[in-house]
Formats: sequence, structure tokens, C-alpha cells
Amino acid sequence: MGLFSRAGGVAVTMTPDVVRPRQTVTATVTTDRPVTKVRSARLDWGYVNFYQYHWAGRVDSVAAQANDTVWTAGQVGTNYGGDRDTDDWVSVVVEDLPIATGEFTGATSTLRIPSWAPASAPEIARWECRVIVDREGPDAESRGEFVVRIGTGDVDSYLEPLERVSGDGETVVDLVPSKPVWQAGETVTGHVTLTPTVDLPDGDVAVSWQRERESHPLTRTPGPGSQLDGRIMQLDKHIRLQAGTPVHYPFELVLPDDAPPTAAAVHSSINWFVQARLMYEGFGGHSLERVRRPITVVNAP
Repeated sequence: MGLFSRAGGVAVTMTPDVVRPRQTVTATVTTDRPVTKVRSARLDWGYVNFYQYHWAGRVDSVAAQANDTVWTAGQVGTNYGGDRDTDDWVSVVVEDLPIATGEFTGATSTLRIPSWAPASAPEIARWECRVIVDREGPDAESRGEFVVRIGTGDVDSYLEPLERVSGDGETVVDLVPSKPVWQAGETVTGHVTLTPTVDLPDGDVAVSWQRERESHPLTRTPGPGSQLDGRIMQLDKHIRLQAGTPVHYPFELVLPDDAPPTAAAVHSSINWFVQARLMYEGFGGHSLERVRRPITVVNAP
């Protein structure tokens, strides 16, 4: 039995309630009794997309409060306000349902989950099938929820380019995970190689995972997004850094069991990285070296 909700005598049951991309889910719509005086009925398959946007304030709300400071500063409707979490419905497939003599008594429909479907997670998306019955009296609406899980076979598997975040490149820092795709809760393994270009002070190298949530709403000002760094794992300290002599370190990083998968939705995205930083001892003016490499996180085998 799938997840369901009930409203106005209409219920939607999803079977199965957990699916993968390219698999099929069935929505069964039932009614306690025939819904009469119906003009039209439709199913709307899609997902609720969670994201953050910047709310810039309202002229009328500021004026009502007689906030002269904000008014005269020219901030009304621009950068006054703050960042807010919200969500929008993203429709994927809309299907008109047959109506006989103005009555609706139920229907069955299937959806093949798109290969690009973002995974279900509180940080990014909640998948649903919604039924809307338009009638002369109060409309009847209901929805059924289902979960989309993303596995290793559902994503591309290739090593993404290394990104330099900071530093002057006095030491070439290379960070290579042992594979590009990892499951939530898995231990990410790999190695870091330090290759100094000149003789340098001793160094301290550490690694961690990083999760980025990026908001890119279609019609609103994007919020700043967020970054979450995992536990910092120090690999070594007092490392001798001699020109042209590479130093290698293996690493292990445990991903959270509930890690939301890498995903790209209409209004937001989630990206994962492994990152390494190299600090130099002393006060010689040498910049912190930091690099990161994207990885793909999934929530199914």
C-alpha cells in the first residue's frame, strides 16, 4: 500500500511508494462516492522544490510602520528584508481525466520517472501526484506522495576537475577520491599529493567533505545558499616541503547516513565535494592552499 492523503472524499494511493529513475509508479484515485457537477478533472505529477530567496521588503509595510530611516536610505524594495526559505510546485506531467455525465468516480494513471529526476530529500524535493477535480461546488483535491531514490547506476560516473579555492600554488595540491560516486553513509577514500614548487616551511594538511546547497529560483532573487563542512581530518603536520619532492597521504571521510543526494532541480541544487587544505608553519606570508573536487552522492546502491 502506498502513501496517501484524503480530501473532499477523494484519495490517491501510490504503488510502489519508493521508485528509481526510469521505473514506473502508479497512482490510483478513489472516491467515497461519485463526485457530481464536475467540469473537469486532472492529475498533476511533479515535485515540491525547496529553496531560499532574498526578500527585499515592501514599500507599503515599511510606510505603515513609519520607518523613515529605511525610507530615506533608499532601501525600500531593494536590499531591505532578509533571506527566506520557501518552496514551489514544479509540474512534470499533467493528465486530463475522463468525466462521464459530470461525475467523477476515480481513475488510474502511471508515470515513468524521468532519468533527470531530483532525489527526494527535505533539502531539495518532495515528489507527489496531485488530483484536482473542478466542479460547480467546492473543488475536490488530494495528493499522493512517493519517494525517488537515486542509485549509483542512475548517475554519470566520471572524475570531475579539481577546483582551486585559495592559495598561490607554491605547493601543487592534488586530491583524488578512489571513485567519483558514493552512497550516503559510505566512507569516502582517496589520496592527497603535495608537490612543492620551491622549498617551503613545514606544512599541516587536512581534508573534509563539503555540501553546498545553491538556490537559483526562476522568478525571485536567489538567496546566498549554504555550505556545510564535515569533520576536519588532519592527515599530518610538520610535513617537510622540499621543491620537487611529492608527498602522498591516503584519507578516509565518512558521509552522513542521511546525506541528501547530489541533485539539480528547477529552483535549487545540491552539490558535494571533498576538500583539502595545506597550512604553512610560521609567519612567512605564505598563503593557505585549499582545493576541492566534486563527488556525486546517491542514496541507494
